[in-house]
Amino acid sequence: MCLILILGIVHSFLLTSYGYGSENNSNVTDPAIEWFEQLNVELKQLNHEAATYAWDSSTLPTQMATVDKIIQLTRRKSHWERTMCNRGLQHRDFNASLDRAFHLVCRTPQYSDDDISEIAKLLGYMQGIYTETQICLDDVADICKRNGLLWAKTSFQYPQFTSEEKTDLKKNEHARDRICLYGEPEMEQIMTETSSLIAGKSNCSIARESLHSWAWQSWRLAVGPPMKESYRKLIDRMNSGARRLGYTDIGESWRAELETLNLRQLVHRLWMQVKPLYQKLHGVARYFLRRKYPEIESFNPTGLIPAHILGDMWSQNWESLAELIYPHQVDIEQNLVRKNWTGEQIIKRAEDFYSSMGLPMMSKTFWEKSIFTRSTNVTKCHGTAANMYDKGDFRMIVCAGSSMNDFYVVMHEMGHIMYYMLASVQPTVFQDGTNSAFQESIGDTIYLSAINPLHLTRINLLNSTFLSPEDDHNLNSFDYALLLRTALVKISSIPFSYIMDRYRWALFDGSVDFDAEANNYFWYLLENEQGIKPPTKVDRSQLFDAAAKYHFPDNTPYVRYFLANFLSFQIFEGLCRKSIFGSVDSPNELPMPLHRCDLYGSKRAGRLLQKALSLGGSQHWTAVLKILTGTEKISSDAMYRYFEPLIELLDKLIQRLDIPVGW
Repeated sequence: MCLILILGIVHSFLLTSYGYGSENNSNVTDPAIEWFEQLNVELKQLNHEAATYAWDSSTLPTQMATVDKIIQLTRRKSHWERTMCNRGLQHRDFNASLDRAFHLVCRTPQYSDDDISEIAKLLGYMQGIYTETQICLDDVADICKRNGLLWAKTSFQYPQFTSEEKTDLKKNEHARDRICLYGEPEMEQIMTETSSLIAGKSNCSIARESLHSWAWQSWRLAVGPPMKESYRKLIDRMNSGARRLGYTDIGESWRAELETLNLRQLVHRLWMQVKPLYQKLHGVARYFLRRKYPEIESFNPTGLIPAHILGDMWSQNWESLAELIYPHQVDIEQNLVRKNWTGEQIIKRAEDFYSSMGLPMMSKTFWEKSIFTRSTNVTKCHGTAANMYDKGDFRMIVCAGSSMNDFYVVMHEMGHIMYYMLASVQPTVFQDGTNSAFQESIGDTIYLSAINPLHLTRINLLNSTFLSPEDDHNLNSFDYALLLRTALVKISSIPFSYIMDRYRWALFDGSVDFDAEANNYFWYLLENEQGIKPPTKVDRSQLFDAAAKYHFPDNTPYVRYFLANFLSFQIFEGLCRKSIFGSVDSPNELPMPLHRCDLYGSKRAGRLLQKALSLGGSQHWTAVLKILTGTEKISSDAMYRYFEPLIELLDKLIQRLDIPVGW
């Protein structure tokens, strides 16, 4: 889930800063004030135009007219940027606010008009491939009877603006019983087994493992090869703009946005801290998956897990394995499905949680303009939150169904909206999060409380009898089932989020030869860090599998999600301490396990969160983290405290069943 971006270029205006309104500006000269005020007025108009085009590109069929408008806007913004930066040089030293504003606006790569045009076209092409390509199956009824026809009946349907078929799989326009599936959400739903489009048909004998292998491979074959050459060209263009501003490559520019000294070392250190827990989860998942799929001969008890059997298109969310590993009489997923809530009803429940803490309700415009289901005019179904920079106009796109993942996406995107709303009191240049990792962490923080057993009973997804203690830790068996489900979402995603930008940084700085080694290096990382392998031994060296993930063609940096994972647990613990003790610095131990902390209705926690989010980008992220947690450092400690009961359970399983750990 990511913020709405303007084909990857305009996203360079992710803003972090030091306070403006709280500062003594007595030493600021009139020209400096005039520069700052003009900067904010004009930036607001440019951001509004950019947000409008981004929204249109997400909700309307791909049109070159929209791309042309984006190119013209981005050129105007680039020229405006240079003008304001040249003028601002003489004003930036007057105080921290003006220096901060100058830094934020003037740190972005300097693209030529030709660069801007080419980057927009390349990204528009790749995003179109991702969002509009369909995987088609002809004669589904025949395939269900004769599984060997699955690949023979497969074809790829590309957007109209592409003129070439990138594979040998041709479509049969006259086929009977033909279905065509988008990557998001239909192909993704096949992987999570939340779709009955194929295997759910009556008398369909397709083995689930075969179907998942087909879905995994066909999506990568469809979208990867058509994007590969475009991405190579994109790297050259982005590096050119980054070097004009003094960066070594675009990867250094991306890392600069997070304003974290020695970011690479921090990310590696955090991964090393949590890797032992991931390896335990991996080992347990592998053990039970081998019991489920004994027919996979190459599936070694101490080796890599085939990527297609983890219940997710990208092997980053293993939530569907929860019942396989730790069956429980309560299935929250099925309880939610039985509720049959619409997308809007799920969003209403998310809003209720935020507002119970004293945070603002969603605006009238939000309910009028947001999109909650996929319709014929929506080309992007990836969860998106949008700040339109226009009188409280905040919107959301979610193609929501009735699953816990849908509930998570809604809570996550509403976190973005809440940040936008509260930060809108700041000057425009400071109206984003303190950095992108914080932006991604807020919704995840609230989600951790929304799935605690108390709140699940409150929204009638759990019977209150499962709140009663059953062991020495005062926990119920459901607590362990819930913690496992959460870990299969949160912990399993960490190596993937670590890999995505480590991979791109290597492509950007040239340490990996793009033409010869791009896909080989990607799989080197996936095998060594994530412990997974492709479904088959087909040579993948000429493919481009990273493009199968939305954030790649969308050109969204991914390390923000890695950091946000750790931040969400830290902030959650800080809000719990504030709620119970009145201070994030209290030395007292929480009176309950961390995962049972219930923030619903906590005005104390809400006021603290509002204080932090209302700063927008007006302070450095370390100051905001200090407000919320009492520390300025990102750590894995809160994450380990949250999962402490689960870690004990995993250790017992590993010992009792003699489960190998590692690969």
